[in-house]
Amino acid sequence: MGLRSGRLDILLIDDEESDRVFAQQATKKAGAAHNIHGVHSGEEAVYLRGVGPYADRQKFPLPNVILTDLKMPNMDGFAFLRWLRNHPKCSVIPTIVYSSSPLDRDVREAYRLGANAYIIKPSSINEMIEILRLMYAFWSRCECPPPPSGP
Repeated sequence: MGLRSGRLDILLIDDEESDRVFAQQATKKAGAAHNIHGVHSGEEAVYLRGVGPYADRQKFPLPNVILTDLKMPNMDGFAFLRWLRNHPKCSVIPTIVYSSSPLDRDVREAYRLGANAYIIKPSSINEMIEILRLMYAFWSRCECPPPPSGP
């Protein structure tokens, strides 16, 4: 897994189209080779299992970092974190909660469910660029297990 590719391959789980577009714009503006794949909900993110049509990892690559919002319809961020921790092959992917909620109970629950970090969504593109830079600087120095294989 790791960042041996020299870039972040981010799965961004957020039901707000504007937040996904904002993150993608920040990535482009940063001039980094980072890639952001956005999905609308935790339900969509379970493609990580690699079952059925999602088994093609060329078409549906595994991320080396996951950013998830909390407040989403159907499978919210908390439910996604529960799902992730119950799927050992995917649970090793560093997962960061990316939410506009500063509530202590949300932060506590996210960490209790296995989040590796909790970041309040930035309000400017420069803040988002800085978050991407810091994420890359941190995770590129960490040893990570190899990507999961098989369903």
